[in-house]
Amino acid sequence: MDKSRVLWVYERFKPKRASKPKREAHRPNYYTHDEQGTRDETAEDVLKKIESMAGPIITKLANPKYELTPENANHLIIFVAFMFVRVPSWREYLDKAFAAKMKDDQLKRAKDKAQFHQSCAEMELSTGRPLGMDPEKLRQYILKGAYEIEQTSEAFNLGSMFDTGLIVMDQLRDYGYEVLYAPQGKFFLTSDSPVYTIQPDGKGQANVGVGFGWPNVEVFFPLNKRACLRMKRGLEPKRVFVDEHIFDQINNLIMATASQYLYSSENYRRISRLFDERGCKVRAGRDAFLTKPPSSYGTLFDERRRR
Repeated sequence: MDKSRVLWVYERFKPKRASKPKREAHRPNYYTHDEQGTRDETAEDVLKKIESMAGPIITKLANPKYELTPENANHLIIFVAFMFVRVPSWREYLDKAFAAKMKDDQLKRAKDKAQFHQSCAEMELSTGRPLGMDPEKLRQYILKGAYEIEQTSEAFNLGSMFDTGLIVMDQLRDYGYEVLYAPQGKFFLTSDSPVYTIQPDGKGQANVGVGFGWPNVEVFFPLNKRACLRMKRGLEPKRVFVDEHIFDQINNLIMATASQYLYSSENYRRISRLFDERGCKVRAGRDAFLTKPPSSYGTLFDERRRR
């Protein structure tokens, strides 16, 4: 935020606007559900606890003299993992990925005619109710694929969010970290998808949006306007004051991996222009975290330019 405690929000091709973090980061009942007839706030309570442990640490990391203890680093790792999975872009991706898998599984079963007919008969027997249509007509309908499956359970989505969060957390425990500090007078941006990954290809490019389990993956998370966390296997804990070249690359990738909104501590027309040009290039399920090679965007962080 700027000196007036204002958070500046940028959206592509729209005028920037002044706001506050609570107004932007808050969705009513986004981490609750009532599918069992009563309001379940378990997910909200867990996330609040994670935030309360990491919040003071993130504030202190604005000071380059602050040193992370192993215990505080662990709190930060948990926060990063769940910050990655709790955002709308990832939760939407989880629903789409589940629906796509269900449809693919149905198609595979329908290809085996005998087995499909047998499974229909077993379902009628177990439920005590008729299928309601001819099994072969149902099989042909599935084989045509002219239908969509939608995952609408909030409870299932929240459960998937925590499942993937725990997976990411376990993977990040194998990573080392650096705290990168912006050049004098500069500030890091952040977005509505603040944790992003890159996989340098060694030839001047980096795949963006790869999974945490791939070799040589680097994870970036802007902690505040002065500091950005960089995580990678084999890194030793240290503080790094980056030059303007590295700093610009980080901010460019923050723009590219935003889902819709970019957040800044300052009000600059240039940020609007750059976000219109470079923003929202990578999105989970569209061109990141795919079974095919992910998108390439930006240039590799040149290790020789670190200092």
